[in-house]
Amino acid sequence: MLDVLIWAGVAVQLTCCVGLLVARNAIDRLHFAGAANVIGPALIAAAVAFEEGFFTTSALNAFVVAVLLAILGGAISIATGRAIRLRDRETLESTPAERERGS
Repeated sequence: MLDVLIWAGVAVQLTCCVGLLVARNAIDRLHFAGAANVIGPALIAAAVAFEEGFFTTSALNAFVVAVLLAILGGAISIATGRAIRLRDRETLESTPAERERGS
């Protein structure tokens, strides 16, 4: 089980890296970076907890790091997305077409 969790975490990170390389624009790259901040660290933290025990200092540290990466990575993704929109459209306001679609 331990090997499966570690290899799954590594596979997710490698997939996200490849996705960053092949993505067409910055917003698409941002989605791959967001996945790399959440899924891979969670799998690695689960592997640490499985190996060391769920209520050990090592496991709790791994979970704290994974949660912080998920929360702070999400905040950085939001800020980056807003910066990209400001650069591309010079405003954060939605266009009439976007309001019509409900996005």
